[in-house]
Amino acid sequence: MPDILPPEAFFRQFLEQKARILFQRFGYEEIRTPILEETGVFTRSIGEDTDIVEKEMYSFVDRGGKQVSLRPEGTASIIRAYIEHGWHNSGDICKLFYLGPMFRGERPQKGRLRQFHQIGVEIIGSTHPYVDAELIVNIKLLLNEFGINDFTILINSLGCAKDRMHFKKALQDYLSTKDSKLCDNCRRRAKINVLRVLDCKNTMCREVVKKAPNILAYLCDGCKKDYVQLKDMLSEMEVSFKEKTDLVRGLDYYTGIVFEIIHPLLGAQDAIAAGGRYDALVKQMGGPDIGATGYAVGVERLLLIAKQDTKVSLKRLLIIPIKDEYLKDAFLLARKFWQNKVSCDVDHMKRSFKGQMRKAHKEKRKFVAIIGEDELKQGKLLLKDMETGEQELISFEEAVGRLTCRDRACPCP
Repeated sequence: MPDILPPEAFFRQFLEQKARILFQRFGYEEIRTPILEETGVFTRSIGEDTDIVEKEMYSFVDRGGKQVSLRPEGTASIIRAYIEHGWHNSGDICKLFYLGPMFRGERPQKGRLRQFHQIGVEIIGSTHPYVDAELIVNIKLLLNEFGINDFTILINSLGCAKDRMHFKKALQDYLSTKDSKLCDNCRRRAKINVLRVLDCKNTMCREVVKKAPNILAYLCDGCKKDYVQLKDMLSEMEVSFKEKTDLVRGLDYYTGIVFEIIHPLLGAQDAIAAGGRYDALVKQMGGPDIGATGYAVGVERLLLIAKQDTKVSLKRLLIIPIKDEYLKDAFLLARKFWQNKVSCDVDHMKRSFKGQMRKAHKEKRKFVAIIGEDELKQGKLLLKDMETGEQELISFEEAVGRLTCRDRACPCP
């Protein structure tokens, strides 16, 4: 569970704000749920036989004698809140997004930590496949916002409960003939949660899965229609995708359409984002029988591949007094910039002029404002662009006009 230090913390804040702006464009509203929930919220939703519940949740008994857990994912808490606050009584669709830390006691590896962060969306109240298409478009635009374009969208359908029952039987029959070729985990999974075999990354298991029954052959007419409608709509919206018939999700609540976004830079754990439909979960957790769908993006994985714009820096301007005697004037100038919502600071370590310029280069400052006797007499400052080397003697008002950040997503003051 590492600390998040600057400048990464600032870049994360920038990404989160970019996401918020995009989500608001889609009409999604932010929800914040507790990090700590009653354990039953997760066992009822995620599934008692999943790796998350069996091995990875951080759970303990609180002082009141309740079994509680740090949330391992976001959906279960949101559905709990949706039911608890009676939002289903409005009869309207509910579109929510969330950002925050999750916790799983799994083996740390590239892009996978015990405390990790997710950005996610949940749409509750509709079973129409066009809603799933909307989510996939939303993910695509979100990744594009972060400079990520070379990803692949994978889709599949797990069908309805009856479809899965027939498919699971066929899959178990097939795997029973391949028992010696499965890893130890998959031999166990084949008996208690057979769909999880399809998700195994073991090379031998992947070879077995290649010849396994195809779930699409077991879809009922209704589920086939939904799947075709999704594919048609994605094509109409010019969203490229690939079908992956062994794509399943690691949580038991998924039904129907599922999807995953992968990127080649992430290696074996190549998923940046994933999601799908969970039409039975609201009822399963005590609410009405209504459809729902959603997705989550792993922020740590996103950071591994996002195009980090070096211009996104909280330390945009450094004010440099030529001599110590002008340090007071430098601070008075900084106060005026702060009042005008320009991010800046002053070096008060009594460095030489050259030392202050080295500091500006080291910290990748975009601009420096130099003040000395001539500048103060004229009521101006010398503004230097550290990237181009160009400098100009300008008024304070002109400097504010150039330095004011106009990026709505940038958390500059």
